[in-house]
Amino acid sequence: MSVSSFRILAGAALLGLLAGAWGIIERLLHGLNPVAFGSHVPWGLWVAFYLFFLGLSAGAFLVTMLAYLFGQERYESLGRLAAFTVLVCIACELLFITLDLGRFERIYQFVLSPNPSSLMFWMFVLVNAMGAIYTFKLWFLIKGDLGKVKALSWLSMPVGLLFYGANGAFFAILLGRPLWNSALTPVMFVLAALVSGGALVAFLCWAIKRDDGLTLGLGRVVAWLLVALLLMELAQIIIAHQSATPAANAALGSMLSGLPWWLHVILGGVVPLWLLFGGQTPKGVAAACLLILVTFVAARYAFLLPDLGVTRLEGLGPFFVHARLSTDYTPNLNEWLVSIWVVSLGVLLFALGARYLPVTGGREEGAEHV
Repeated sequence: MSVSSFRILAGAALLGLLAGAWGIIERLLHGLNPVAFGSHVPWGLWVAFYLFFLGLSAGAFLVTMLAYLFGQERYESLGRLAAFTVLVCIACELLFITLDLGRFERIYQFVLSPNPSSLMFWMFVLVNAMGAIYTFKLWFLIKGDLGKVKALSWLSMPVGLLFYGANGAFFAILLGRPLWNSALTPVMFVLAALVSGGALVAFLCWAIKRDDGLTLGLGRVVAWLLVALLLMELAQIIIAHQSATPAANAALGSMLSGLPWWLHVILGGVVPLWLLFGGQTPKGVAAACLLILVTFVAARYAFLLPDLGVTRLEGLGPFFVHARLSTDYTPNLNEWLVSIWVVSLGVLLFALGARYLPVTGGREEGAEHV
């Protein structure tokens, strides 16, 4: 990364850390009291950002599949950049979900009293497995030990599929949530992760590595994955509509009338597809992938909130009135400040790594650092 690019990213990140510091202080001092979500809507903006970074972490997973499962060895040159990026994304997603927990200091219970029948336990195991695999993979890529890199790449494929699928299954098994409670949900999580993670790597390939050939190749992969994801989302909508239950209709109406869903479909779907299929250029691919990235938070928000906004018992709302029992949720200032702080920390970590670690070159460069 050039000095000027590093200064811009690091400067913006430091400003973000400063701007969001009060939100973090409030969260640490007062727990979840300053937030806007409550009993009926227990998950909000931070869980949406958790899902956002969960998807971005699949960039290295996609590169691994292309390079070692489909034999496209030219993508191996993206290995170090992708592996480092996934570590930064995992750090951000863990921060978001930890801050969302009411008593995050009790996280040690996953180790002391594990419950193998719980999907949350397996999510804890798999996220740590992903972190360990990509830490070692990055180390061996920098050292130039390609034999161990390939072994870890093959190991990362089943672990990755289980990781992204388990996060989707966590939502899919929740009864009374008509848009989530579907066998399509785990598959959609895998597809959404590959789309957003692939878009991130493609944009970084153009912005940092300046490799037009790889950018165009990744652009084609992202385009077809995006088509598959949009078709899967259409199937989800049709199934919910055909079920014709009051809860499904209410959740579907909330999703389709909300601004985040339309941002995802138009700016994160239609426009990128036009750029990706309508005469590809490296700049066009980069612009399409950037649009996918910046609207992916809206996609995760649109997935999360509509089902939470439906009460389990029809007519319950008027009888129990309290700010924490409302189904109308809008992120407040504290939630936005905390989000700005965590995202800024991720940007700073990426800028420092891209500037001072050998992660932006090809595998040949990695051998020189042995």
